Amino acid sequence: MTEFPLTRNQVYQLAEIAAKFPESEWFTIHEDSTSGIGPTVQVKFSIFKDSHKDFDTTIDITDYSTW
Repeated sequence: MTEFPLTRNQVYQLAEIAAKFPESEWFTIHEDSTSGIGPTVQVKFSIFKDSHKDFDTTIDITDYSTW
């Protein structure tokens, strides 16, 4: 099992994204730690129904205050 620790601010951002894109059913959280400073967190989802991709939109919700 993979865990993604999120700050309260990130949880609020996720709720805001879900509310602004009610037609989107699935959201994927992606964490990348290759920067060497701290993890970046992105939310990926699709807003176009005819998209042939798993997702076509990416929003960065990295909480830089934790770095």
